[in-house]
Amino acid sequence: MKFRISSLNSLENFAKTLAHCLKGNEIILLEGNLGSGKTTFTKFLVKALGGDENEVNSPTFTIMNEYETPEHKIFHIDLYRVDSFDITDFVNEGIIVIEWPKEDYSVYNLPVLKIGFSVIDDISRELTVKSLHDADYILSCLSSSNPI
Repeated sequence: MKFRISSLNSLENFAKTLAHCLKGNEIILLEGNLGSGKTTFTKFLVKALGGDENEVNSPTFTIMNEYETPEHKIFHIDLYRVDSFDITDFVNEGIIVIEWPKEDYSVYNLPVLKIGFSVIDDISRELTVKSLHDADYILSCLSSSNPI
């Protein structure tokens, strides 16, 4: 499923739509080049779930940041600089968002959604959303929005 993102506002709207579709125990994998919008998306997702978007920053050097929201806890992990990271302690504790994923996360028996960020120009992005494991309910929920 593909979505055309033409502004920060449309990325925020996508995050709001996705937030409505989540149950709180998913793994969301974010793939894309540096500067493609992965952390900005996470900021908007935290905001959509009632958290403070100003607390969200790239965990490139800290590896993981944790955000509290009234809806769900969010574990934001960036594996750009590391080869592996054990997420076992966070499984079933909230939503796990992983930038630069490096393994098969279906082994955790949680719904796994992959969002690929492709840069079209300075502002526009194309998001490719796939269910990798038991996340078809999210795709069904998203299909009511505006895929291209």
